[in-house]
Amino acid sequence: MHKKVKNYIFAAAVTTFLGLAAAAQIVTYGDVSSEKESLNNLKNQRTNVEDILSKLEAEKQNSEKYLADLDAKVSEIADKIYKLQIEIDTKNEEIDATQKQIEKAEVDIAEQYEAMKLRIQYMYENGNANYVSMILDSQSIGDFLNRAEYISEITSYDRNMLDEMQAKKNEIEAAKASLDRQLADLETLQTEAEAERAATETLMAAKNAEIESVNASISEAENQIKNLDEDIEAQQELISEMESIEARRKAEEASRKAAEEASRKAAEEASRKAAEEASRKAAENSEKNNQTEQPTTKAPQNNTQNPSSNSGKFIWPLSGRSYISSYFSMRNDPFGGSSTEFHNGIDIPAPTGTPIMAVSGGQVAWSYLSSSAGNWIGIDHGNGTYSVYMHMSSRLVKEGDYVTTGQIIGLVGSTGRSTGPHLHLSIRVDGNYVNPLNYVSP
Repeated sequence: MHKKVKNYIFAAAVTTFLGLAAAAQIVTYGDVSSEKESLNNLKNQRTNVEDILSKLEAEKQNSEKYLADLDAKVSEIADKIYKLQIEIDTKNEEIDATQKQIEKAEVDIAEQYEAMKLRIQYMYENGNANYVSMILDSQSIGDFLNRAEYISEITSYDRNMLDEMQAKKNEIEAAKASLDRQLADLETLQTEAEAERAATETLMAAKNAEIESVNASISEAENQIKNLDEDIEAQQELISEMESIEARRKAEEASRKAAEEASRKAAEEASRKAAEEASRKAAENSEKNNQTEQPTTKAPQNNTQNPSSNSGKFIWPLSGRSYISSYFSMRNDPFGGSSTEFHNGIDIPAPTGTPIMAVSGGQVAWSYLSSSAGNWIGIDHGNGTYSVYMHMSSRLVKEGDYVTTGQIIGLVGSTGRSTGPHLHLSIRVDGNYVNPLNYVSP
């Protein structure tokens, strides 16, 4: 029993692991490689929870088998107690019958004793007259002897009857004593059986409580797997979105570089042709007038620029809303779990529909509805710096739009995995999240 109870220490400790695993429920956002690592962590945690669930199911089966054995034992003990009670009742009936026999024997002895006393008393009080009468009435010596022998036989009969009755009473009392001992033994067995049944029922109650605890752990593990499945799906969606964004950005960058290269080559070709034309004209002029100074030609410069849309200035995104409910730091699971997570931005509570301003100018890198981030927008401010806005009720700009500092880009909401209306603001530099309060302040 102790071994089985120890097994349930494992089951009770499951909640600790599940609490730690709950940290995976909060999806954080980094570059694609870090998000893929987070996805692998989620899958590993799901595998761990599945292993624990399998062990819990095995423990439950073992406990239920043990409980069935206890149940059979209780039934066996109950049957034993029932049979003992029948034997006890039978012994009590035998004892009652024997007691009545003893009482009857005592009455018989008393009656015989009283009769004998009366005869002895009569003979004592009238002894001489009887003997004289017996002699006088005797017809002969033989008759006298016969009468004397009769009187002696009566006396012997009384004595023998008393002795037989006393012996019978002693025999009955011995039988009753034996029955009393047997009854005591049966009652001892019954007491022991009752104690064994009580102990077994206590074990059953404890085992039922342990099974309930395992069932609760199984339910928690199943819910954890369900939550992890949802997070894995959300993480896969996020990675797909980020890969799509990066692919488009790389394509745009390749297109821009190709355009710049084409422009550079065109400029070089134009410069070469201009130089050749200038050289040709110079040769012609030299032939016409050797005194004329040969003109110099300056190749045109390429003035094509890729101006950054980042103004360099960052502002607070919500006017009149300065309270921060969650900072760029470790925090407890906002969904009620016992785990902690690193929060990669700041949360600014505000009523649904509150306008959200771009913290700085730039180009909208993405604008999507995600199952985890809700309505979210990322703005490229140049130099590897992005601002990220999550959980909006509405997005007012689309991918590719250029926005200015302070432009309204969306409205506060509680979409995605959110506990209430607020703006989650993150700042990402070269693929890593940094403290937004280093860039903005209320």
